[in-house]
Amino acid sequence: MSVEEPGPAMTARMPSAQRRDQLLDVAENLFVTRGYSATSMEDVARGAGVTRPVPYRHFGTKEGVYLAVLERARREYEAVMVEAIDPELPAREQLARVGDAFYSVLEDSPGRWKLLFASSAVLPVEFEERLAAQRFETIEMIRGLLTRLARPDVPPARITAAAHAMSGVAERLGHWWLADPSLTRDELVEHYADFLWGGLGGYARD
Repeated sequence: MSVEEPGPAMTARMPSAQRRDQLLDVAENLFVTRGYSATSMEDVARGAGVTRPVPYRHFGTKEGVYLAVLERARREYEAVMVEAIDPELPAREQLARVGDAFYSVLEDSPGRWKLLFASSAVLPVEFEERLAAQRFETIEMIRGLLTRLARPDVPPARITAAAHAMSGVAERLGHWWLADPSLTRDELVEHYADFLWGGLGGYARD
């Protein structure tokens, strides 16, 4: 393993996984506060106290570190939503709990949320495709949740369509909340659950 050459602000040497997490923390903060275009790999290196080649070794390009930041945020969002699921509860209440978990993260980290849900326009086409693949993974997670809530006779295509709709509703209501913070989280979750239940309730298990 190569040794990172010390620089003026060089931090102590770290295991590779720990260094990667540190670089992601720095990069996420820069992307949130400055935006994608105004952030360079040199900024990431400087913020982490490492030499310029280090973030390139971990991520290859600025697009690479950006996608890694989004992937980590998405995985953490998914974990929060999955943790909110309680199969002992009625289906509508489970949908409400998932929505509340989703919007709790928006409330706690609005900058990260905006980064995650307004990202494709800044990336070259080939990276847009990778970002789309990340989003489809989240929709697959939602589809799995809805499959467990739905009756066995509900067609798979209907469940997949509902997963896409659920993702879109959650995102657009989130943008609405950012534009109109007078809404409480409880009010937003109620709108979310009512809207989804109106379309999905007829397919739920008893």
